[in-house]
Amino acid sequence: MKIPVYQQIKDIIREEIAQGKYKPGDLLPSANQLAEMFSTSRNTAVKAINDLAMEGAIRCIQGKGSLVNDLRRKMPGKHSGNGRKSLVPDIGILVMDFNDPNSPYFSRLIGGISEKAKSVPCNLKTFCISNYSINDFVRREYFDGLIVAAKLPQSSVFVLKQNAIPFVLAGNDLYGEELLCVTGDSYDSAYTALEYLHSLGHEKIAVFAGPTNARSTPLAYLAYRHAMNHFRLEIDEGLFRACDYGETAGYNAFLSLIRTGRIPTAVFAQEDNIAVGVIKAAAENSLKVPDDLSVIGCGDRFPVSNVKIPLTTFEDRLGDIGALCLEMIVKKLRNEEISESKVCLKSKLIIRNSCAIKKLRN
Repeated sequence: MKIPVYQQIKDIIREEIAQGKYKPGDLLPSANQLAEMFSTSRNTAVKAINDLAMEGAIRCIQGKGSLVNDLRRKMPGKHSGNGRKSLVPDIGILVMDFNDPNSPYFSRLIGGISEKAKSVPCNLKTFCISNYSINDFVRREYFDGLIVAAKLPQSSVFVLKQNAIPFVLAGNDLYGEELLCVTGDSYDSAYTALEYLHSLGHEKIAVFAGPTNARSTPLAYLAYRHAMNHFRLEIDEGLFRACDYGETAGYNAFLSLIRTGRIPTAVFAQEDNIAVGVIKAAAENSLKVPDDLSVIGCGDRFPVSNVKIPLTTFEDRLGDIGALCLEMIVKKLRNEEISESKVCLKSKLIIRNSCAIKKLRN
């Protein structure tokens, strides 16, 4: 699984900060300097810098450059999750952006939270993290508890912990960390998909997971290896691909796979948009779905009436995730017992028309 260059730059800079090469207040190399150091484009270096700034590891000052923050210093925030008890708590919902508020992911998750709020008294507030760093957010905004619906990087989650903010992660987790989270069961979905495809006679199955740094990717890889071993099939590492989310990423990933000469008879994609990109690339290479290629997605993002080939997929259970997150954070604020701090919900496979029994090839 190839790690993107911008992610490599981020990881190295974070490690150098941890090792003391760059201390709080130190100036980092410029985007041009980083591009030269890592033999990459300036845009790639800028993305790494912007991500580090969003995570709160650095702050960018116009005309001066990027300065290292002191994450060890506890910053006084306006959040009230520090002992104040309210009969009707203010619950913040932290999202990445408002580019598409009508997207199935956003609407289903917020819908689940809103429905649960009918029986759990609270005031809901929505915050967008795209315009400032996590440190700025902690300092400026007011809330009692937080539902983190944005896919925050690990360092940003640590900032929330360091500032003693009551929060629960929606659809995300950090292994080895004591925190509250509600997620879908990525391992179970991947294994179930592979099991179903194998029942249709498929043996050469490709898996297109999410990005290398996504929580679901190593779980899908583990499921792939376990399933192949269980079915006594060859484990072909080249058929497991980590790629970005989105239709374009799925399209490019499948084209890349075809160029290697590995043409699977079935694909499981950990996001519906990736699956749509796979179907588009397959069609351009004279592979018909499902006759020549069976495809399974994940998330149930597309109404059946909106696609040419109704996609076999997994329900996302976002409504349930949102509802459980609200219930959990309110219990936390009331100091009530939480029976399970990390909840993992299994999803149901929705069988439609994008899968078929494997044809025998002459």
